[in-house]
Amino acid sequence: MRLWFGWAFLLLAVTGLLMGRIVEFIDFSERAPFSLLGIFMMIELAAVLFGITVALQRKRIAYRFALGIALLPVPILAGLPPVLLDMPVDAANGWYLLMVPIGLVISAVLIAGLLRDGSRQYFSEP
Repeated sequence: MRLWFGWAFLLLAVTGLLMGRIVEFIDFSERAPFSLLGIFMMIELAAVLFGITVALQRKRIAYRFALGIALLPVPILAGLPPVLLDMPVDAANGWYLLMVPIGLVISAVLIAGLLRDGSRQYFSEP
């Protein structure tokens, strides 16, 4: 659970630090008053905040949120930096080759930790 809390708070901090860049990235023209990146980040932010809140209260619903948040390393690590930093195509492809396996390993470790009996018993409140 500590590892998951560490990941969740790190994800929250990175999202907060990148929020200014995400807002700059969005084109607020009349043709496109929203962006898929902005929608994804707002959903991710809401899920992480709610997941941390209910996990601190040890609610059973938090277990499902924890599993969902444990699946976020690949899209966050591999997908966001190339888009937000306007990487050239070659650099973005190299970034994907490096970060997708790292994200998969982080997800696997988090999910394996959450599937342990001790982690399941942590979420004991109805």
